[in-house]
Amino acid sequence: MSLLGVIALIFGVLGVLLTILQKIWCWPAALISVIASSIEFYDQRLFGDMALQGFYFVSGIYGWYYWEKNKSVDFKITHTPFISWIWMFAATLLQTGIYYILLKKFKGDKVIMDSILTAASITGTYMMTKKWIENWIVWVIIDAAYIFLYGIKEMWLFSVLFFVFTIMAGYGYYSWRKKI
Repeated sequence: MSLLGVIALIFGVLGVLLTILQKIWCWPAALISVIASSIEFYDQRLFGDMALQGFYFVSGIYGWYYWEKNKSVDFKITHTPFISWIWMFAATLLQTGIYYILLKKFKGDKVIMDSILTAASITGTYMMTKKWIENWIVWVIIDAAYIFLYGIKEMWLFSVLFFVFTIMAGYGYYSWRKKI
């Protein structure tokens, strides 16, 4: 268990908990987890996950800004618009193909899973910034798949972290559903 893994675990859990509570401090907590995780993923040659941390970093700044900008307006939890599902699905498929090609070129490990989960995570993050309730269902699926990926890689601390994330995402859905 590395120090960076512990930092990623603590601040990752804190970030998700604060997101469930709709507290803006979820974003800076997530940023700390992102930095620690990106170094770990580089060491493990999970380049898709490493690059995803760069996306999460930019998304964390965007989410922080977007939530701050909307705090004075009625920024409520809503359902994902139907048309958004169509273009998000198409964008996720397209990204998966692009990431697969890139990860193969850079000799990444577990390229198929890494590319699918990277693309799906970008979609889930976008949904979270919009406060679409279904983001939590997407995260349950993604986080459960990451448990398996990190288990294969023997990254046990990250497997535990994503087990916790899976439970928290289920609770996030339950909690946000009560607020709609």
